[in-house]
Amino acid sequence: MNHNTIRDVFIETRKITRGSTASVAGIALILLTAALLAIGQSNGTVDRAEITANGTFTSVPSANIGQQSVGDCSSAQPTHCLDILSRYSVNSFTGSLAGTSVSLQTIARDDVTEKKAFQTNTASFWGTLNGLNGGFSTIAHVVADRSQCVRNVTCPPSLIPLEGKLVIIEGTGTGELEGICGGGSLKSLDPPDSGSEYHLTLRFGKDCKASN
Repeated sequence: MNHNTIRDVFIETRKITRGSTASVAGIALILLTAALLAIGQSNGTVDRAEITANGTFTSVPSANIGQQSVGDCSSAQPTHCLDILSRYSVNSFTGSLAGTSVSLQTIARDDVTEKKAFQTNTASFWGTLNGLNGGFSTIAHVVADRSQCVRNVTCPPSLIPLEGKLVIIEGTGTGELEGICGGGSLKSLDPPDSGSEYHLTLRFGKDCKASN
């Protein structure tokens, strides 16, 4: 059903109102039908059953594209120091999700007090979800345990376990993944440099908040 059909209904309604036998009830019924057609107009979103998506992914980061330090970082014994950096990462997914994402990572490392790194990643994914082809954008918040690291000393990824949360940005789904929403958890494998696992609960269409 398309906009032309709805337009035709209103044209016929005008014709009826000009006739001598116009019925108020008939006109009301036609207008109600047109309104229902408008409400039910398809926006391309398909309502699908909820999907539980599980699998793993590996990440290859780029060189830092920006970095600075905030606090008394130049002190021989700093008490408050954050190393803030940005970089890109190419992520390869297997399992329920099969495809690639490219993320922009903003990282705040506290190797003095918290011994953790706090990371926000925005990403675009393209590939398949259980065979459904399309793409979407995500945002993830990740916390990395850097308790085995020393500031200004290279710390191998094998010593930095991480975990976090990932959310699909509603309204960004394309292709057969249009209307997708949801999210879930991320956690590094053992050892951490072998990749990470994801566990997501994904929904579509009317089951997403923006569609209600």
